[in-house]
Amino acid sequence: MRVLANSDKGKVREQNEDYYYVSEGFEGFDVYMLADGMGGYNGGEIASKLAIEAAKKYIEKNFKKIEHSKEAILEFLKKTMEYANNVVFDKSEDIEELKGMGTTLEICLIYNNRAYIGHIGDSRIYRIRGKFIRKLTTDHSYVETLVKDGTITKEEAKHHPKKNMLMKALRMFGRN
Repeated sequence: MRVLANSDKGKVREQNEDYYYVSEGFEGFDVYMLADGMGGYNGGEIASKLAIEAAKKYIEKNFKKIEHSKEAILEFLKKTMEYANNVVFDKSEDIEELKGMGTTLEICLIYNNRAYIGHIGDSRIYRIRGKFIRKLTTDHSYVETLVKDGTITKEEAKHHPKKNMLMKALRMFGRN
């Protein structure tokens, strides 16, 4: 497997709010993470870094302790996401300037040649095999909801005025 990571602030933002982590060959499993701080919110760049560092710490501390069945690993990723959410939430509550900060979070854990995904927000995970690209996650966005229920088409979604409005992200719903 070949992994590439790159990040760009894009055309709209003044600063990059992305943070990522790549770990290959880490004690029998690989971990790839991406967080995109929520633009327009205080501390997006802090939220993304906190989320990745919290998830990394949780995985390093606890992965060896769990049963390594599909169900147990998926539950483990859910708990990892909850832990990262709580860390971001607590920091946003502790520091006035960080109130309202948030981030997306993608985790792809590879164990025994199987990929396990934790996902929240509108960042995406794709699988590329040869010339085929397949999106593995579904955006947690307002526009994706409209597409799913048939209110708008995928083409209309590309230009919708609320295409960046998230329905789920770390910190949005408080402490778990």
